[in-house]
Amino acid sequence: MSTLKLNIVILGAGNVAWHLAKELQNKEQNILQVYNRSEKEARSLARRLKCDCTTEIEDLNQNADLYILTVKDSVIEEVSASLNLKDKLIVHTSGAIDQDVIKHKRRGVFYPLQTFSKKKKLNFKGIPFCIEASKSEDYNTLMRLATLLSPIVYNINSHQRKVLHVAAVFACNFSNYMYMISDEILHKENIPLDILHPLIKETASKVSSYKPKDVQTGPAVRKDKEVIDTHLKYLKKGKNYDIYKLLSENIIHKNNDEL
Repeated sequence: MSTLKLNIVILGAGNVAWHLAKELQNKEQNILQVYNRSEKEARSLARRLKCDCTTEIEDLNQNADLYILTVKDSVIEEVSASLNLKDKLIVHTSGAIDQDVIKHKRRGVFYPLQTFSKKKKLNFKGIPFCIEASKSEDYNTLMRLATLLSPIVYNINSHQRKVLHVAAVFACNFSNYMYMISDEILHKENIPLDILHPLIKETASKVSSYKPKDVQTGPAVRKDKEVIDTHLKYLKKGKNYDIYKLLSENIIHKNNDEL
């Protein structure tokens, strides 16, 4: 099999584009151009990649093999519809949006299942990629491209990806919000969040070896009403009180259902 080398245009300059474009470049893919509505963000990413940039969709480079939409989910359809490209492969990187919102004949999805922040360096070899395409030859191209970045690549259709994204929100976004609440609670008492880091790491590591339901701990799974009431009394009324109460009740009911 010949070495894959694609000419690529990146549309969007947010967190996903910041990491994905650079990693593609590291794997000897040719990033021709960055498009973004904000000139500041477009120039910043273009400097990082040492490539051209534009804020005008009409000035998009027409000579790429692949156009990757890393824009917000809400504008994927709008941006893809504005692309005056013939017989070009256009993909988005969203976990929640159907591939068919891209109305071009050659369309697909190139979804890296990870949380991206510009400041945090990532090891792409540990990132799962979910691939989908409207044409088999384009699917093969995306599969080859994904395997350059990571050994963890899945054939995931749009319905499966939406379900996966829901699960990912619970596992990642909601979990991180719980960390935010923990940080707020500790901060009020002048306790550093660092004290919870070993606990957070151990909790996360368990799901690599066990089913989450088999390693659930805490006062709710023990039905320790006295401890729960003490915690609620401390939290008093408010959003954190309501969240604690709701989650505790759900853990208790889930445990009862499985008995």
